[in-house]
Amino acid sequence: MTLLFALLLGCPAAETAPEHDHAAHAPDASLYTCSMHPQVVEEEPGSCPICGMDLVPMTAKVTSAVEIDPVVVQNMGVRTEVLQTQTVFRHLRTIGEVEVGEDELSVVNLKYSGWVEKLYVDRTGDPVKRGQALFEIYSPELVAAQEDYLLALRTQGADSELAQSARRRLELWDVSSRDLDGIRDSGEVRRTLPVRAPQAGFVLHKNVVEGARVGAGKDLYRIGNLQRIWVTAEVYEFDAPWVEVGQKAQMELTYDKGTTLEGEVAYIYPTLDQKSRTLTVRLEFENVGLEMKPGMFATVYIEYRRLEDVLAVPSEAILHSGTREIVFVHQGDGRFEPREVKTGLVGDRHLTEVLSGLEAGDEVVLSGQFLIDSESQLQEALRKLTSPEPTPTAPAASYTCPMHPSVVSDEPGRCPECGMFLEEVPPLQEVPPLQKVP
Repeated sequence: MTLLFALLLGCPAAETAPEHDHAAHAPDASLYTCSMHPQVVEEEPGSCPICGMDLVPMTAKVTSAVEIDPVVVQNMGVRTEVLQTQTVFRHLRTIGEVEVGEDELSVVNLKYSGWVEKLYVDRTGDPVKRGQALFEIYSPELVAAQEDYLLALRTQGADSELAQSARRRLELWDVSSRDLDGIRDSGEVRRTLPVRAPQAGFVLHKNVVEGARVGAGKDLYRIGNLQRIWVTAEVYEFDAPWVEVGQKAQMELTYDKGTTLEGEVAYIYPTLDQKSRTLTVRLEFENVGLEMKPGMFATVYIEYRRLEDVLAVPSEAILHSGTREIVFVHQGDGRFEPREVKTGLVGDRHLTEVLSGLEAGDEVVLSGQFLIDSESQLQEALRKLTSPEPTPTAPAASYTCPMHPSVVSDEPGRCPECGMFLEEVPPLQEVPPLQKVP
């Protein structure tokens, strides 16, 4: 059709430029690609549709490099870096809530009833020590048990079975050993006995006042140790397989940006929240200085997939083109070679693991890759513009139907559409050059 329109318009038809001889490079090549754009793959030789460069056989090693004047490179602001092996890791970032560790909680609960005579710890939040007296209680049951103990001591002696049985009864009611020794040494029944704190910590909940009657089984105090706290965090389902017990973790409080505390993953809950599609993870941290208060929110970083001594490239050096990843390597004297690389873990600190395509010591381009690509396209365009044009030749005699111009034949005959005789097309006339108007 292009030839027919050229004939009808009376314009000379230019010949197609001779194709590059790719057989000299790879006689058995079946696929061709562009050295600057490896995503372009063709079954026949030709030009790249993106930059116009000649396609090269894929079986041949692409060694064409872009040559740019050093002054131009400096004006582009090209930055490079020499590759070396280093540590690549990735952090999972999520939000956690500070809680009191369940294994650091204690409850003060009486096994008998009585009346609170005197209260020593009367405010929520007060710090307490292990064995510290919380309050004094009067209980007829305690008075009767003391009398039985003293009677056994006077009649049977301290080593008798009756005296030991009476003492064991008071111990089972959580009467401390020092209070029992005081009763034994004084030989007198105490009207009130102290109830002591089972562990050190802070009073998180108080449910007792002075003068109140308390019954057996009622929780009076809840005491928590805040020296080691828990942080529960939610991890999305697609990150859950990478989290394991024992992994290092860092926590940053919302009010103190930049300060991190070190901890570890202590437990991974066995079920997934069906609504939020998250998995709960428990982390443990040492609460030095009691800076972390229960109820606070914190930013949690869980370190996972840590790789030691691997070849890594700055992520900004990689050009992503479809399914391929390209890196420009500086070879010196303004020469830049594009290489296809295969990457692995994309880690923090803007580093990406390189599995193949580069070696330690290669100098890769960090910035200006697109300018280098544009420069290569400009050089190819200038090369084509300055190359000599082929001399057009007149086409061979041909015949066409006056009623059906789409019918073209090299020999005279009849039109297969209407049966009319084909007419010879006159030869092309050279078009005179345009004259400059004075």
